Amino acid sequence: MEELHTTEVLDREILEDARKKAFKILKTADDSIGSSKASWDKKFKRSEGKVRADYAKKEDQLQLEIMARLPMDKSRIRLETIDRFLHKAMEEFLASLDRASLLYIMKRELDKRKEEISLIFSDSPDHLKQSVAVSLRYRAVSKEECSDLVGSFGGISFSYNEDPLYMIPGSFPAMVIDFAQLRITVSVDNAAEALLLDKRAELAAALLGNIKDLFLPVSTVHVHTVSGNDAVTGSFNGGGGDG
Repeated sequence: MEELHTTEVLDREILEDARKKAFKILKTADDSIGSSKASWDKKFKRSEGKVRADYAKKEDQLQLEIMARLPMDKSRIRLETIDRFLHKAMEEFLASLDRASLLYIMKRELDKRKEEISLIFSDSPDHLKQSVAVSLRYRAVSKEECSDLVGSFGGISFSYNEDPLYMIPGSFPAMVIDFAQLRITVSVDNAAEALLLDKRAELAAALLGNIKDLFLPVSTVHVHTVSGNDAVTGSFNGGGGDG
């Protein structure tokens, strides 16, 4: 019995010793975890503070950039809007013109190139002018109308060819004359674009109202326009010059 009692006491001592060691190990682990957690909390707070500070700084910089860019964006949008409006207004204006007015624009543009054409044939005898047919391609205009337009260039023979594939850009009457030394393009579209470039400030100020004043001379054309509820019929006047 004494031996059995001794064995039980020994077992209890071993178990108690094991319990103490296990408790010590667990406590050490808990302390280590707690220390690591505290360290990580500090690192997280430092990182969080840095991230927040960096984000706030970038947000401030972005806001400053946006505020600085707003005036430029407003100006760009305004200019693009005016440009679209002017092109639309010009297209509508050209579409409202009668045939005589469109041909007048063609004639005026062709007259601007008279000196260049005259220089090409200045030293050529009349019989040579007749023997060399100059290629003339046309679009949205008839052969007869082309012949009338170039009729003032006496002694020059032209070979007329319609442009069925619409290789000449634009929508309104146009001609391309190919001399040996020079190509001349006469186009209502080009004339309109040149006017937009040259008179942009005036057109932007006048908007639709005075496009006609810059394009055609007095009594060249009458167009019926509608503004609000009022119908207006008027003669186009003003600078139909070569500028």
